[in-house]
Amino acid sequence: FGTVFAEADGQTDAAGDDGIQTEVTMETGEGGSETQDPEIQPETPAAEEPAVEPAPAPSGRIIKKGKYYYYKDANGKIRKKSGFVTVLGKKYYVKKGGKIRTSKTFRIKKKYYRANKYGVIKTGVYKWKGKYYYSNAKGQLKKSAGFVKWKEKKYYVQKGGRIITGDAFAVNDIPYEADSRGRVTKLEIPDGDGSPVIDVAKSQVGIKTGKVYWEWYYKTKFIDTDYTPWCGAFVAWCYNEAGLYKKISKAKKYGPLGYVPTYSRFANKYDKWVNKSEAKGGDIIIFGWNMHVGLVEGAYDDYIITIEGNAGPTAAWGCHKPGAVVRKIYKKNSVKIKGVIRP
Repeated sequence: FGTVFAEADGQTDAAGDDGIQTEVTMETGEGGSETQDPEIQPETPAAEEPAVEPAPAPSGRIIKKGKYYYYKDANGKIRKKSGFVTVLGKKYYVKKGGKIRTSKTFRIKKKYYRANKYGVIKTGVYKWKGKYYYSNAKGQLKKSAGFVKWKEKKYYVQKGGRIITGDAFAVNDIPYEADSRGRVTKLEIPDGDGSPVIDVAKSQVGIKTGKVYWEWYYKTKFIDTDYTPWCGAFVAWCYNEAGLYKKISKAKKYGPLGYVPTYSRFANKYDKWVNKSEAKGGDIIIFGWNMHVGLVEGAYDDYIITIEGNAGPTAAWGCHKPGAVVRKIYKKNSVKIKGVIRP
């Protein structure tokens, strides 16, 4: 009727899209011989060995018929009702009618699952269409942001489900690095290279409103709550609090310091751009096409660590959800960085 299959190795670190399959045969039987130790005297009864419980019969099996897989229960009947089944420790999902779901991401009761081409539901860390993901022991795909631990290694899942790989990121203002397979290492926070501007900026990390910076610079009410663009005002405020406002005051010739292009125009006019590989604490960093500005906290190896006002959500660049002073980290060659300015 078909061939019995079971997954030989369902959990391999960063496995491919499909598990390795092997044909399974099961044998049972009786036999063997019993001997007596010659040192035991006949009048001394030998200790009885505990009875060995026979191995339980399998509750069901997976068969292949044509190009489809099916589940046969212990009575040899193909299951027609939809639902999850477990065979040899592996989980499968039977669709209504009997076919096992294969090579799909599917949703059951608001939870997402992934089945490989043999129908085995993925668990742990695995590769899917070239990206890494994590599903718990029940096979439920993690789609919310957060750390997970698997095989004694730490990973970070972004909102949506993909694990960060080959990049640096920050969570709760702590910098991390993820290798090419997503395994995470915590990085040290730089000392700021002795910059008084960074000493000020560090004291502001975690502030969730731009009110102080906006009202200090523009002398107007902080309106529109956290959607008011205040990243530039934050940079100017830090320089002012550090007693170094004169270093950037010339930039006001080209626009308000709350306006990102002003800093670029200033750097162009006075030749203030420096190579990203030379970035150090207290430098000003411009992102995108003059879309965002922040401060360099420090740099080492391949990374630049920043402190930014009006920054976006944790571990994601941009101002989609502004409203905080946060610490972030970027590769020096990141296309997100337009350049670094040293006033």
